[in-house]
Amino acid sequence: MKICLFGDVHGNGPAFRIACKAIVAESADLNIFLGDLCGYYYDQLDILDMLREIPNLGAIKGNHDVIFLNILEGNEELRKTYLEKYGYSMEKLLEKDVTELKEWFFKLPETYSPHGLNVTCCHGSPWDVTDGYVYPDSPIEEFLNYSYDSFFLGHTHYPMNRRIKEKYIVNPGSLGQARNGGWPTYAVVDYYSKEVSSKEVVYDNSGLLKQINEAGDNTRYLREILEK
Repeated sequence: MKICLFGDVHGNGPAFRIACKAIVAESADLNIFLGDLCGYYYDQLDILDMLREIPNLGAIKGNHDVIFLNILEGNEELRKTYLEKYGYSMEKLLEKDVTELKEWFFKLPETYSPHGLNVTCCHGSPWDVTDGYVYPDSPIEEFLNYSYDSFFLGHTHYPMNRRIKEKYIVNPGSLGQARNGGWPTYAVVDYYSKEVSSKEVVYDNSGLLKQINEAGDNTRYLREILEK
């Protein structure tokens, strides 16, 4: 069974337009979005439209998506903190009609187990589903406490394929803001053979850099991570 894993798109429309075509072309039996449509960049609504066109899609919320919902519910302190830490992405989004995005997120779970498979999907970790971090060098003995044989995670933006006894743990990396010094990535998994392939998405980031400038976003990190 072929499964395509991707996540942490973070409003990066220029990257996801390329990635979405590649994901559809994989013709996977199941495509799983591991959360974080929101955050950092500005094309969230276009990305939602593209996600809806991906067949056989399972999806979960990420931590930035949960923050979006909390801000919509009136958490002004969180909104201020988010602006200071992450830049104008959320402010630009809230200037738009976000009704459909809100409804889509409300329907999404924070964990997902595909029917008939011994798999759990979460944005963070099984013990902290939206905010837990499991890096390529993190201890992974705690996964032995769970009955699943496969764990599909996001959140760190680092691709990962690790094994512990009969279990395997996969993070496809980020399609919006790769942090391993390379291009954005997604992963293709053969569930039964446990083979995992990491796929790079090469795109022209000049359009995204232009969006940052047009937004007047002075958060240096938004540019620096793209220029690595």
